[in-house]
Amino acid sequence: PFVCQKEYTASDPEWRELARTKIVRVPPQSMIVIGGGPTGLMTTVHCTEAVLASGGVMKLFEARDAFAKGGATFERAQIVRLDSRWIGMLRYHLGTGFEDVYIPASGETDSQLGNTLPTQGFVEITIKDLENMLNVETSKMWSKGLIKVYTDARSQYDAESNTLTKFGEYLKVDDGILRRVDENGNRCKGYNSWRVAELIYTQAFQLKDLTVGMECGIYLGQENAILPYRLTAVDIDADLYVFKSLTDKEDLHASSTNLPSVYPKGTKKHGSVEKVIIESVKKGSQGGYARDELKMSAIKKEKFTLDIGHTHVVEAIGKPHGSNVHFSVTTYEPYGVCCIQGLKVSMGMHNFGEKRWGTGLLDDIRSQNDQNTRIVGDFTKMVRSEPIARKMLEFVTDKRDRNWEMHFTELVRKSDYPELNDGVPIIDKIVDACRLLVDIAPSFIRKTLQTRFFETGDNYYLGMEFGREYDNWKNRLADELVDPLTRKAKDKDSKKSVGRFRGVLMHHIDRLWYDGCLETIRTGDVYNPGAKRRIPRLYLINSYTDVKLGSLPVGESFRLSNDPKGKYEIVLKGVGQIVVRDVEGMISKMKKSTLVKREGNLTRSPDGNNESRVSLATFPVGHYVNHRTMRLNDSEKGYVFAFVGDEQATPHFMRYSGLTGACINAMLFNNFVKQANEGVPFIDRFKLYSIETNWSNGEVVQRGTGANYGEDGFLRPGFSYSHGIDYLYSKVIEYRESDQDLDGILSRDWKVKFAASMIPRGMELNPRFVRSMYQQFHQAVFEKVVAEAKKDKSLGDGVVEAMETRYKEVEIERESGDFDAFWDSYLSELDVDEEDKRKVGDEQIFIARRLDQMCRQIVEFANKSYLYNERVSSELYNQPKPVDSIVDDFAVEAQNFANSLTMSAAFSSGALAFTLINTSVGSVWSGIVAFLNILLSFGTMTNVSRYKLRNEEARIIFQDEKMLRCLKAVFAVIDQPTRATYLLDKNPFTEDLNKKVGVFLNALKYYDFEEPTEFLEGFEALKANINEPKAIRAFQEKLSSDFLADKYQLSSYVQEYLVAIYASCEEMHFLLTKSVQRTAVGSGEAKTLFDRLWRFREKLEGTLQRGPVRFGFLKKRSVTQWDLFASLQYFYSLLCCSSRSRTVPVSTISNETLGISRQARHLSGLHQSQILRREIRDLDSLYWATRESYIGSLIFMAGFSVFLVSIVFTIARIGSIRVLLDVAFWASLASAFGAILATFHLC
Repeated sequence: PFVCQKEYTASDPEWRELARTKIVRVPPQSMIVIGGGPTGLMTTVHCTEAVLASGGVMKLFEARDAFAKGGATFERAQIVRLDSRWIGMLRYHLGTGFEDVYIPASGETDSQLGNTLPTQGFVEITIKDLENMLNVETSKMWSKGLIKVYTDARSQYDAESNTLTKFGEYLKVDDGILRRVDENGNRCKGYNSWRVAELIYTQAFQLKDLTVGMECGIYLGQENAILPYRLTAVDIDADLYVFKSLTDKEDLHASSTNLPSVYPKGTKKHGSVEKVIIESVKKGSQGGYARDELKMSAIKKEKFTLDIGHTHVVEAIGKPHGSNVHFSVTTYEPYGVCCIQGLKVSMGMHNFGEKRWGTGLLDDIRSQNDQNTRIVGDFTKMVRSEPIARKMLEFVTDKRDRNWEMHFTELVRKSDYPELNDGVPIIDKIVDACRLLVDIAPSFIRKTLQTRFFETGDNYYLGMEFGREYDNWKNRLADELVDPLTRKAKDKDSKKSVGRFRGVLMHHIDRLWYDGCLETIRTGDVYNPGAKRRIPRLYLINSYTDVKLGSLPVGESFRLSNDPKGKYEIVLKGVGQIVVRDVEGMISKMKKSTLVKREGNLTRSPDGNNESRVSLATFPVGHYVNHRTMRLNDSEKGYVFAFVGDEQATPHFMRYSGLTGACINAMLFNNFVKQANEGVPFIDRFKLYSIETNWSNGEVVQRGTGANYGEDGFLRPGFSYSHGIDYLYSKVIEYRESDQDLDGILSRDWKVKFAASMIPRGMELNPRFVRSMYQQFHQAVFEKVVAEAKKDKSLGDGVVEAMETRYKEVEIERESGDFDAFWDSYLSELDVDEEDKRKVGDEQIFIARRLDQMCRQIVEFANKSYLYNERVSSELYNQPKPVDSIVDDFAVEAQNFANSLTMSAAFSSGALAFTLINTSVGSVWSGIVAFLNILLSFGTMTNVSRYKLRNEEARIIFQDEKMLRCLKAVFAVIDQPTRATYLLDKNPFTEDLNKKVGVFLNALKYYDFEEPTEFLEGFEALKANINEPKAIRAFQEKLSSDFLADKYQLSSYVQEYLVAIYASCEEMHFLLTKSVQRTAVGSGEAKTLFDRLWRFREKLEGTLQRGPVRFGFLKKRSVTQWDLFASLQYFYSLLCCSSRSRTVPVSTISNETLGISRQARHLSGLHQSQILRREIRDLDSLYWATRESYIGSLIFMAGFSVFLVSIVFTIARIGSIRVLLDVAFWASLASAFGAILATFHLC
């Protein structure tokens, strides 16, 4: 319709008509944007100019009625971060609208609605405010006729048919639809264009239709619903109609002048459509336009294909649910958000109108006097699960504040199932469950959880991750609470109702969790130091008890007890009255004695009065991308279906804004349209758009996965072979359609992601694993080929069956691993006719070859990355190790104590010297010097305590990480018959494997895998032959081929634990097969050393000082570990000897360690020093750490003596107490002793 194929002159009859026709060089680039969220609105605003320049029409289809209500439906209060791309586009398109939000007033550093972070290059804003900004601009364009807006459109792209569809219940007048009905109203094979000509609405009853006793539905405006009533009485004389409610509503009394809308029984919606009249776009053969009448009851859930004509369709509808055209790049983890709003936030928690920092010298010392008006500071925090669980239990059992108890009781009472409170009340079950949560919280795998804080002027937003244990606990609790209802529910509707109530209970359990989390953070001192005293208590539920208004703090919200419809906030508290404001900002005064109920602080809905439905939510989070950047609509005319924003690729909301890729998508599609106007061929535009969007998708996902091997808080790539192949299959098609290089489908960043999921670290060069992985991948490729062949209607009958038969025949070629040769052999003998063979070869087999090629690329990339050490969690792991991890520097650090102890001796001598001057000046200076010695000696005590703790930590590390390695190394030297005499519980190899298998089993439970029966059977078989290298290799074979490459391929975290088990088996095999000459003498010596080490481990454990460190230098210890007794042990160790050949019963730990080290050296010497070299170094480090710990205690006692003596001396000088002076004079010998100790032991 757009191409002119004839050359016209003025003599042609069409000449005059052409004069009134717009002539363009390229087809008009009309465009439909589906979705009126931030992404859809920005795409509409940004692309309109290019669309209009081409002569096209811009249409916006919005599912909500935001434009009809002036944006009043925007209520998402989550705060998003916008990068420089968004900032640039918003400034360009909105102009002063952008400045009104983001530019602060004179003298201020931040505006109220939009927070600016200039040092980071971001701005922050709530989604609802961002939507309002863009809605205003879009409305301006709509009012000027530049675009067309259709509210409540409800249209959606259908991937299977590659069309835009709409359910019959959402059809509107002038909607174009495609039907297999011709212009005469007869059925036909092809599609024809029809349009919705008229909607026939359900008519309300007239007065004459009403009869006493009839049941009907009456529309109630305040409820916005039709509710069932029965007409019970009519009084014509009094003009009175009485309707009795069939629900719990009040009866209605009406007259003929104010009669409500009365509908037939069963009517569901006020003003609902009863019939849809459609009309053919083409004129029929008999003249006129054919019409058809469709009953809404019949077409309500029928999908209609919209006739979009020559138009681009851009879908921006957000995250899809259950989509089969999206690639889930990562596994899913539970997360949640909580949004707080109100005067308490804007006045009490921060004040964006003030300067960010105060002035003056004290304000520069921000750790002491931080005047920052933002309470959050760094928006990344960590919170522990255990204190949150304790807070939850505290809230539901608090007898002084019983609001949570009353909340759950009222929640059930007002539901459809008040009987749940009969017998054992629901709150008792919740209390028991919270006690269980407190008990299990210390064993959570993720003991600390990441949180993200954002804040704007009056909004406070907390996003956080959840442990899977909590999520499972919550689901089990919800199941238990509704179990009586579940057992009674028989039909579908009742089961659905119980399911909804279960969701309500889970939502309020999440509230309890967030309440505990907010209180844990508030009392945990993690906010900015200068703001921690200004943090108010935030409430997530309303109060159920009356309190006096005067007892509430400024900023608190409340409702009047005798009139709870309105919500108020306290602005000022005066002497006799309190100034409050309502939701409309109207100021009034109330008495302090007014009885009120405190209101919760969750974000409000657009009316400002009711709680927002999206103020608190929990949901699974994962990364996904669309299979296609765009799909062809009409390639001959150059029209496409495109997908932008979360519909194209979704980021991690905790790592970056949920709008990360949306801005780039809008810009790229605008370029696509502009290039059409410039005459760029469609294939070139398609190619460029595909390349740049694929790059953007990779960037979006990478911001949430980091280096793809995150140790904590990152999502990791994880997907099944078949799921990844679905994505790659679509990419091959897209690259063929856009004429791109098929060898470059996987860019480097996508190779990283695929390798992270398919090839666990540590298995890159393992031939057994790689071969098994290839076979699994290839099997999934063939299953995809068959599935696509079944969809291909052009293939003849029996082709799919022939393909499956042929696949079984070439099993030997398949196992060889040469897949190019396999496909050649497969296709050559495929038993189908030549035409079908050609089609299969050009389509399915061609793509299969490419998929196998990409698998090889991924393996080669993983191998190279491994060799160049690029498969790391972050660059932190590439940093060189500190010197003290290679060479012990204890003695070097200990030399520092010599200076302080020598100085203490000098100060003590000075203080004594001043006492010899029998003047008041001498007494004063003597007291001053003695006081300074108190500070100096205290510093010595704290420093030596830290030094001692460091040595103790080294001993703990040896026990936890190195002791088992020493036991395994010695055990491996023992000859096989002797090893077989040891029970499994004394076999260090078994112990090591049991630990790692335990971690693996816990991970399976955490990630919701089933009981690994086959794995446990293989592990038991290994333990039965734990000293046999062949048994170890057999178990490794199963690990690499069955478990890593197949059963647990989906989760990289689980695979990581399996790789650790594999590595332990490899170490076992190496030690047991190491070329060591196991002589009778050496084996006997090894057995003696092993038994000695086994006994020593238990003894060592009893001397370790475990537990938290307080104030950086204090740790709780048993009496026997006090510094006084440790000093005595040091002197005793000088008197006690150690033995190389046996354990001395009365020896100290240091002496026994020295004896074991000497015995290990002797055993190593028997084997030409080829064994135990690392273990000997570890034992030597343990010896010196123990000895230095003893000496540290001795130094501490010396410093402590100086500390006490200096205090006595200072008191004596101040009070002129002669007796204390004499005592202090002689006690000052402690300083001299400390100096001597420093000289002989530390220098």
